[in-house]
Amino acid sequence: MKFFDDFLVQKNKRSHTVCGDHCVFERTPTSMIYVLCDGIGSGIYANISSITCASRILELFRGGMSIRMTSETVAASMHRARAEDIPFSAFSAIVILPDGQFTAYSYESPNPVLIQNNHATVLTPRFYTAGFEVIGETSGTLHLGDSVLLFSDGVSQAGLGHGFGMGIGSEGVVDFINRNHRSSHAISRLPERIVEMCNSVSKWNYEDDTTLALIHCRAPKELTLLTGPPSKQSLDESYITEFMNMPSTKVICGSTTCDIAARVLNKEVITLSLGDSFGQPPEYFIEGVDLVAEGAVTLNQVCNILDEPIERLKGNSVAERLCLMIKSADVVHLMIGNAQNQAHEDLIFKQIGVRVRKSTIRQISDILHSMGKLVIESYY
Repeated sequence: MKFFDDFLVQKNKRSHTVCGDHCVFERTPTSMIYVLCDGIGSGIYANISSITCASRILELFRGGMSIRMTSETVAASMHRARAEDIPFSAFSAIVILPDGQFTAYSYESPNPVLIQNNHATVLTPRFYTAGFEVIGETSGTLHLGDSVLLFSDGVSQAGLGHGFGMGIGSEGVVDFINRNHRSSHAISRLPERIVEMCNSVSKWNYEDDTTLALIHCRAPKELTLLTGPPSKQSLDESYITEFMNMPSTKVICGSTTCDIAARVLNKEVITLSLGDSFGQPPEYFIEGVDLVAEGAVTLNQVCNILDEPIERLKGNSVAERLCLMIKSADVVHLMIGNAQNQAHEDLIFKQIGVRVRKSTIRQISDILHSMGKLVIESYY
């Protein structure tokens, strides 16, 4: 599996309090989409235009439309804005598949830049018409260590009027990378360095909203959370075997689930802590599993504190340690058993605010999505 990190640097046009550029992205098990929109003009109006365009592209793609058709539809609709007073936005949109294959579409935007083996090149698009508008298409494959850059014309037009005829262009970005970036340099710092260069060639002024997004391909940090018995006892062996074969950090939440794993693996369950009522849930140990804990209370506590700043999590409880493990992961696999636990339906659980497993997992999944994690859910 490949994971695609994103690093964004954005600077407002001088004296403006809001940015006319806007970026959105979403990771799913089947693809990652990243959209950068540049609203016409600057300030509030440009900000609204770019947000509207980015949201529209994302929603069309979510609705099942291909990135090609989505880009063509949105670009074609912009033709009206040339004659009417309606929001207009340039955009770049890229979709990357799990194997690294990508397709990018640019409308009134600079050409993307590809970095492979620490060498940058401009991706030359194939231009074609979408309605009355022209759109550019590029494609390629990201291997481990490769990156692709999308940016607004605040980057490509940097230096305009200061010795660079039409600005530095995508070629200027490539030239800067090839002259200054080395394999020993952190890739996460590259966007900031490019934007600083743009500021420098513009005599220390951002003449336009300046946005640069770098998408970097690397091996993921994975975590698999197993919770709940499967719907049928006959699935126990395959359920645990699949869990143990996952190339990831492994966590079990659930006393019954823990017993099933121990039986299938023929391993001993060691009690590390009995817990203290509902405050500190029990913790166990099974050889080959990184963390084993009680289920309902632990998951509820994780749900309650998962979005806390990492510096507040000291690791003093099993819930805190699990949160730290989750936060350090890029990809979280949730393996959820469908068996009903009638004990969790008791009124006492509702009185103390302990949600049932599926409800808690759903909320945890939503939080992880909001954190930019790739979440893969499987039910058994």
